[in-house]
Amino acid sequence: MRLTLLIFLAAVNAAFALPRFAILEGMQCINCHINPTGGELRSPEEASDFMDHHLSFIPAHGHEFKFDPNLGKDILIGGDVRFQYLYDGQMKKTTFQSMEGAIYSAIHLYSSTRLYVKYDFVNSAYEAYGMYNFNEDNSYVKVGAFSPSYGIRLDDHTAYTRGGNFGLLQGIPLLGLIFSPDYRDLGVELGSKFGRFFITADATNGNGLTNYDFNSQKAFIGRVEYMTHGFVNLMMGASGYFSGGTKMWGAHAGIGIGRRLSILVEYDWARSLPTVLPVHSLSNASFVEASYYFTSGLFGVARFDYFKQYPGGPTYYRYIIGADVFPIPHIDFIPQVRFNTTNVVGAPQPVEALIQSHIYF
Repeated sequence: MRLTLLIFLAAVNAAFALPRFAILEGMQCINCHINPTGGELRSPEEASDFMDHHLSFIPAHGHEFKFDPNLGKDILIGGDVRFQYLYDGQMKKTTFQSMEGAIYSAIHLYSSTRLYVKYDFVNSAYEAYGMYNFNEDNSYVKVGAFSPSYGIRLDDHTAYTRGGNFGLLQGIPLLGLIFSPDYRDLGVELGSKFGRFFITADATNGNGLTNYDFNSQKAFIGRVEYMTHGFVNLMMGASGYFSGGTKMWGAHAGIGIGRRLSILVEYDWARSLPTVLPVHSLSNASFVEASYYFTSGLFGVARFDYFKQYPGGPTYYRYIIGADVFPIPHIDFIPQVRFNTTNVVGAPQPVEALIQSHIYF
C-alpha cells in the first residue's frame, strides 16, 4: 500500500506539479520537471505507466498500451485541457467555460541544453525559452519568455496570491497579485539546488503584456526554499519582486504528514499592484490550504483565501471546499463550492459552485 501511494504521488506530482503533492513527497519541483520551478511538462524520467496504473480509481487495463510522450529520442511533448461548469449564486446563472488548452514541447538540443515552448490556445498565452543545465543538472540558466519564480505556484490562478479573480463574479472586483494564467515575462533566470535548498533569481522586463519594454527599471525577483524529507516533511520559503513602484515580498511554508495530510500557507505584502487602486496602496494576499489523501484517486481539499487593501480599504475572504477525483488515467475532476465574503457593507457575497475537468499528458 505504501509503495502504491509513493508511486501515485510521484505520478501526480509529475503530471500537475501541485504543491500539496510535492510537500507530501518532500520533493522540490526541480526533481521531476523540465521547468525547474514546476508546472506543465514532466521530465522524461517519470514513467508513464505510473499514471496508467496507479493514479486513478480504475487503472489502465492490461499492458498492451503504454502511453509514450516522446516523439523521438530528443523531443518530448505534453498538454493540458481544462473545462468547467460554473454556477454564480449571485446571478443565479450558470455557464460552461474553457479554461486552458495548452500544448508543451521540450527539445533536447545538446547534453545539457533544451528548448522549451508552450502555447495555450484558450488564453493566447505562450512561453518560449532556452535552458542550460550544469552542476550535474542541479543548476540551470533560463533565457526567454517564462513565468518568474515567486511564492507557491498553485494550480488555481484565482487564488489571491497568484492572479486572483478576473472581476467576472458579481460583487467581487479584480483582486490579486500579478500572476494570471497568461502572465509571462522576458528575461533571464538562474536557479540552483543545494541539498534541501532551492534558490532562484530572475531579471526581467517587469511587463508581462508586451514582447519588449524599453525602461530604466527592470524587475528583479528572488526566491529561496528549504524542504525536509521524512515521515513529516517541512517546507519553508520566501520570495521578493521589485519592479519600479511595484513591490511584493512574501513567505510560504508547508507540512506533509504521513503522505496523507498536507497543509500549505503563503502570506504576501504588496505595494502599487497594477490591478489595485490607488496606485500607492498597500495590499495583503494570503491563503491556507489543507488536503487529505483518502484512497487511490481521491483527495479532499479545503482552502481559505484572503485579500486586504490599505489604508482603510476593503477585505475579501473566500472559503473553498472540494475534492480532486481521478476516475481513469489522464483525467481529473474537481468539484468545488466557494463562499465569498467581504467587510464592505451592503456588498454582494456570492456563492460559487463548479465542476472542473482536466485532461493531461
